[in-house]
Amino acid sequence: MEQESAQQSRSPRPLVIPLPGELPDVRRDAAKAFEVLRSGGVIITPTDVGYGMMAASVEAIERAFAAKGRQAGHSMGIIGTYELHEKLHSLPPEKFRLTRTFSEDLGLTIAVVAKMKDSITDLLPEHLLPSLDKITKDGTLGLAICEGPFQRELGRLNDASGQVMIGSSANLTGQGQKFQVEDIEIAVLEVTDLVVNYGRQKWYLYGRAGTVIDLDNERVLRIGANYDVIGERLANWFGWSVPEDPEFDTKEKKRVGVSINLSKNEACM
Repeated sequence: MEQESAQQSRSPRPLVIPLPGELPDVRRDAAKAFEVLRSGGVIITPTDVGYGMMAASVEAIERAFAAKGRQAGHSMGIIGTYELHEKLHSLPPEKFRLTRTFSEDLGLTIAVVAKMKDSITDLLPEHLLPSLDKITKDGTLGLAICEGPFQRELGRLNDASGQVMIGSSANLTGQGQKFQVEDIEIAVLEVTDLVVNYGRQKWYLYGRAGTVIDLDNERVLRIGANYDVIGERLANWFGWSVPEDPEFDTKEKKRVGVSINLSKNEACM
């Protein structure tokens, strides 16, 4: 009934928060996003690697899937916390140590693909099981551990309630990552109930979605934002063989940076 009510009350355009005159408030805004998810809505929220489109009910997932123009077999992933990653994936301790280092210790957003636990149907909310084919493939499960204060708070609320959030980038399939709400296509916004607009997102200069790694086979599946940092640490700290980034060559970059001081008369830190 809650999901039907949410669908009937949807307006042609989404609610955007913060409201005019308000500043971002992570606890307030995450609580609002959580409630919209819980009532069967679709939300668009900020992540370090661009805006994401998320849902937590079968109807909302189908709506988001259709709006993006996703074809059958093109899966979406779970967006969640390191704790949810531990709960759903079947991995040896050293692989969890890797993802914990990147997400919990260093605060880096990273998406992982790995073998899911055999008991996955018991670990996911029952109402999400009809959407299992959209989030799993050949016994593996994709999960993005999104860092940053907003995503951590939203993830905490989801974990506390047992809610699992499914998501993807807030764009039409194949049309590129969106780092500002103003760039998101109308077709995507029209099926969205709530947009959390925190302005231009952190890694916009890369113009990429997040980096994705295959934990089972120790390989990079997608070179994404911040890959120069992630790839270097995968190689140096965990012994992975990683491909070079074709666009950002860190070997040619100077190691000592000089800031641009706009004031000639005042000392800057």
